[in-house]
Amino acid sequence: MLTGFTFTNTRLLLLSEIGEPYNPDTGEGIIGKNFTGHSLSFLGARGFFNDRKFNLHMGAGALGATISDFTADNFDHTDLDFLHGGEVYIGQNGDRPIDNNHVPSDIPEWGAEFKENSQFYSNRNLTVQVQPATLPWGYNYMDLDPTYIDNYGDPLLRVTNEYTDQDRNLMRYCMDRCEEIMEKMGADILDADEIPEEFGNVFFGQHYAGGVIMGDDPEHSAVNSYLQMWEAENLFVVGASAFPHFGNHNPTGTVGALAYRSSEGIETYLHDAGGLLVQEKIQ
Repeated sequence: MLTGFTFTNTRLLLLSEIGEPYNPDTGEGIIGKNFTGHSLSFLGARGFFNDRKFNLHMGAGALGATISDFTADNFDHTDLDFLHGGEVYIGQNGDRPIDNNHVPSDIPEWGAEFKENSQFYSNRNLTVQVQPATLPWGYNYMDLDPTYIDNYGDPLLRVTNEYTDQDRNLMRYCMDRCEEIMEKMGADILDADEIPEEFGNVFFGQHYAGGVIMGDDPEHSAVNSYLQMWEAENLFVVGASAFPHFGNHNPTGTVGALAYRSSEGIETYLHDAGGLLVQEKIQ
């Protein structure tokens, strides 16, 4: 079983030369194909409240609320210029002091004015954010880096990722919904994040998927529905690396379901292989 997360699963298969590496120029190959992720997450609209305070120091990873009205086809796309959708949510993880002392965008980030506003708004701000779905593109992929190596002399993994009009249009629509919600909440000051034109080449704890995608055809996928490699039947590759594309919801539940499904495949494989081994021994 290979269970090393999206990046490590892909890299180890490429280093081991198991499966055909994906070639973005020809569209041939599988391993490294369909890199996707929630790299545009954590963008949204922040509201500052002059007369309301919140206990922002309290919280937990799963404390929050999500609106699914703008997920997938839950809303009318007739006049929209993007597919799928995103989840609009508010969370409260327990903000640390100083590091999370947000101030309105027109306030300097240093000096006496910053200090005064930092103290005033430290528990008087909330943010509504977006987590978008990500569709696969032929030019977003993973491969072995031709230059950089690790301490053992093996190539590091290289990720090529570009944002598209699909990504930016989806985010703009959902960001507008965030601003509307924050206005309805009565924020006195509203600051909306800017949507980046290009990927920032930074990976900081978001959800990433693809590279060892699942399917029912060896020509277009690396693993079957049991996450069993087409080209190495005794190898099961478990994780979000199997996702052909990425929805907007967190992947944990789906990864867990796929892991359970994979365990059934492993049990079946070992049972069948055990039968063959017993037969060979008798012969």
